[in-house]
Amino acid sequence: MKMPRINRLSTTAKMQSCAHYLSAKRCNLLAALRTVDYINIDYNRFKRFSGFVCPVQKQTGNAIPLALALRIAQNSNLKVCDSVYLENSMTGNSMVERMFFKPIYSGNITPGKYIIVDDVYTTGVTVKYLKDYIESTGSQVNSIYTLGSSKYGLQFEATSIPLKILKSRFPTIEMYFQLSELTASQVNYLLRFNSIHSFINYSNKMRHQLSYIS
Repeated sequence: MKMPRINRLSTTAKMQSCAHYLSAKRCNLLAALRTVDYINIDYNRFKRFSGFVCPVQKQTGNAIPLALALRIAQNSNLKVCDSVYLENSMTGNSMVERMFFKPIYSGNITPGKYIIVDDVYTTGVTVKYLKDYIESTGSQVNSIYTLGSSKYGLQFEATSIPLKILKSRFPTIEMYFQLSELTASQVNYLLRFNSIHSFINYSNKMRHQLSYIS
């Protein structure tokens, strides 16, 4: 099921203003639960849901998505799916680096209906691949929730019109990207360029500069 937008529960600024935020980002689950509680989320919106809530999580690191999933489960009929993990990480946070990042997930998916939760929504790449991973098993993702978001907005999966514009403007785009894997933010970013070759040249230059800086 195509999902044009995701749902935001709070703001990044509100989350980061919590005294426990930094500990939560360093895999402290108690601190993450306190951070989620600090936001004071209205959980009534989840009362009608059934199935599973799946956080974006790695084996170590940010515990906020798991804490959010636990609190949602405590206030609804949803069960936490905590068996799925992101196995790889981006080398950086620039848009160019996000364009080429392909998240890899592993773990067991119990058949059913799912919602996905994350702490901050940026370009949607990690969430998109998690949605695809869950749906590849025959399960269904009904909605996605995040606590905060970045400057790229809340658009998620690209609709048919911008994808057609992208393919029309860049006929060779599929030599570089699989269109079904691109998020709305990534499509909008690519459409800023005059051609796919100008994007590739720019991205090569930027990645060289970023690797030099690091």
